[in-house]
Amino acid sequence: MKTKYIIRSLVIFLFLYQTAQAHVSKNLKIPLEQIPTVQKTREETSQTTDSTYVDANRNMDNNSSSKRSNGNGKGDTAAEAQKSSNAKKSGVKQEFGVYSKFTFIPGNKLLFYDDFENDAIGDFPAHWETGGSGEVVKISGYENKWLSIVRRSGYLPSMEQTLPENYTIEFDLITNGYTKDANSSKLAFLFMSKKSYAGGSGGTLADVELLFSRNGFNVRHVSNFGGELEVRVASNINREFPEYLNNTVHISMAVNKKRLRMWVNEEKLVDSPNLIQANIGKYFIIEAMDVLPEQGHFVGISNFRIAESTTDLRSQLLKDGKFSTTGIYFDTAAAKVKKQSYGILSDIATMLRDNSEVSLKIVGHTDNQGDDAYNQTLSEQRASAVRDILINEFGIAEARLQFTGKGESDPVADNATENGKANNRRVEFVKI
Repeated sequence: MKTKYIIRSLVIFLFLYQTAQAHVSKNLKIPLEQIPTVQKTREETSQTTDSTYVDANRNMDNNSSSKRSNGNGKGDTAAEAQKSSNAKKSGVKQEFGVYSKFTFIPGNKLLFYDDFENDAIGDFPAHWETGGSGEVVKISGYENKWLSIVRRSGYLPSMEQTLPENYTIEFDLITNGYTKDANSSKLAFLFMSKKSYAGGSGGTLADVELLFSRNGFNVRHVSNFGGELEVRVASNINREFPEYLNNTVHISMAVNKKRLRMWVNEEKLVDSPNLIQANIGKYFIIEAMDVLPEQGHFVGISNFRIAESTTDLRSQLLKDGKFSTTGIYFDTAAAKVKKQSYGILSDIATMLRDNSEVSLKIVGHTDNQGDDAYNQTLSEQRASAVRDILINEFGIAEARLQFTGKGESDPVADNATENGKANNRRVEFVKI
């Protein structure tokens, strides 16, 4: 009798265990076609610099083991980049597609940049502040690192000075784990008048709210509130994008005095001309609400940058004879220009069409990571790619555009800091 009782108990236990395991597996299943798994291992990372697209006529040393990146913290080896050495400079096909309506132009003076490359996996990043928690993670299938945003926490980039009157903010945003059985989460982009890690103590402020739910990625509303406001602004947007949920998107925002604009990928979803009032916008935080890892939620940011918009680039070129930008972005291990660069390239092309007497030399620059010859080749390749786009996509006459590269030889900032390196990775346009 005792033996039968033990056997019966074991059978019941095994049945309950298998049922529980199946339920957990169902809830934690991550769609592989949408996002790879977050890796928690503390693997060592090598120093990285700009990626390269090697010219057939300027091959790199095959023995080089330097790591390269695209200026956004994504790395690849010189040997991998060498595989592209049979491609011609003008052979990189650029297809901007729907980004042809993308009008965002990044600020020309970089104030803050972080790709978390120098932060250890599992640590909170050195150049950020929070009253909650978070950690730097790696995601399989992605070269760059991410700041994992969790629970009810606010995340503030550490800056010595408050934000200026005109500036832009850009970053990549990734979500995962929002299935039909998962609870919803919110993410708020807060423009505040006081330094704080939460909107409730940030004084008079403005916010844009996102909702992640079973229905999709929803840009819900934009509003401002507080005692110093002249005019209260509150607008329901309620734009839903199922395809953006459990996926990666690029967020672009521009503050121009009282005006706030925001793009998700190529589409402008917010354009509020009187949102930023009083002292709103001196500080910026990303605030999470109910992002719960135990329920399978994952929200992360990477390639975060803030840049001041000091002067109109076209006016600067015509007045000073040159300007430079850190707002032209390239794919990893290639000179292919990313779609997010469309706005600034369109602006340059418009200036050239409106001023037919103007010709330009496009000059590529890198930071000081890697050897001199490698950086020289990289800078030439990227300058050439920008020239090709202006010719092939925007119809600028080939005779009006020259290109060259200066590698790491002409820095404008200290290469000892991440901000300095990011400022040195730039494309310059010189009137000839």
